[in-house]
Amino acid sequence: MRTLRLKNVIYFTNFNICGGVETFCYEMGLKYGKDFDITVMYKNGDPAMLAHIAEVARVIKYRPGDKVVCDTFIFGYGWEPDMFEVLEAKEIIQTFHADYVCRHLNPCPDKRITHRFGVADNTTKGIREHYPWAADIETMYNPYTPKKPRKVLRLISATRLSAEKGMNRMIAFADALDKEKVPFHWEIYTDIHRDFPNKSVAVMPSRLDVLDFIAAADYLVQLSDTEGYSYSIVEALSVGTPVICTEIPVAQENGVIDGKTGFILPFDMSRIPIKQICKGLKKFEYKPRESHYEQYLAKGKAQFEDDKGGNCEIRCKKRYFDIELNDYQMPGDKQTVTWERADKLVQLGVVEVI
Repeated sequence: MRTLRLKNVIYFTNFNICGGVETFCYEMGLKYGKDFDITVMYKNGDPAMLAHIAEVARVIKYRPGDKVVCDTFIFGYGWEPDMFEVLEAKEIIQTFHADYVCRHLNPCPDKRITHRFGVADNTTKGIREHYPWAADIETMYNPYTPKKPRKVLRLISATRLSAEKGMNRMIAFADALDKEKVPFHWEIYTDIHRDFPNKSVAVMPSRLDVLDFIAAADYLVQLSDTEGYSYSIVEALSVGTPVICTEIPVAQENGVIDGKTGFILPFDMSRIPIKQICKGLKKFEYKPRESHYEQYLAKGKAQFEDDKGGNCEIRCKKRYFDIELNDYQMPGDKQTVTWERADKLVQLGVVEVI
């Protein structure tokens, strides 16, 4: 059994990986920790969040049987009567971090509480009106210290993730950014979902309007083993987005000039100029190379009649739910549909064309 002799204690039973209460504890330590001795106490909690709070305050795990002796004890939701049996404090403050009336929560009725603080007037008003014995509640806004945010590096890739597209290099590049503590968000638009072992990377389904997203990014990343003529590089440069790519022979032919329109990395990823990448590049002008298929394309109109115009009759091969009919179709059922609709259902393997 321990007797914890402390000054100012902030107690919450559980700390989640994220949330307002967790932010409250961090901000309390950040704002007041230099002038006041502050301890954050808990029973269970996310290790990463607790380590974050420990940057600005003392963090202690409460053990069953501990006795807490302090000057000021601040607590919120999740209060337990047994905590008051082991507590000696000159000031006991309950803070209300939610709309208690809306969420049907109950304030602590312990008569030793010296102050009750609602984090906003709405919370304070609700408790005062619904709990007469807590009418002494006051509004005490949560502390917050304004901070200067770091610039987030915004990366994008629009690529299949087949073997030659450099998945291992993409992982190495993300790890290198983490090692240098660069905040970044990387969206990879691709054909099939792949798990990516970095929390700053989001693997997204391919989309036809990806150019809009490429234009909003700081860099397009293409770390392939090889490319024929990389459309994603051409698309990015055409909208003024620089490119980070490997030393594929076609890189410069595509328009990637190291240090001017992007950065060319060695295949073994031994040189990644992260500082220069984060600093960014000056605006540049780019014009795609001309194509001259007009010399080989025949003029005039083809005399072609679509042999699949109109409708056709289909027969169900196996039970399925038809979204257009809003009903199930059973084997043998027939219906007349457009050829386009028939083609889709044939591809799904549920019908045949009669």
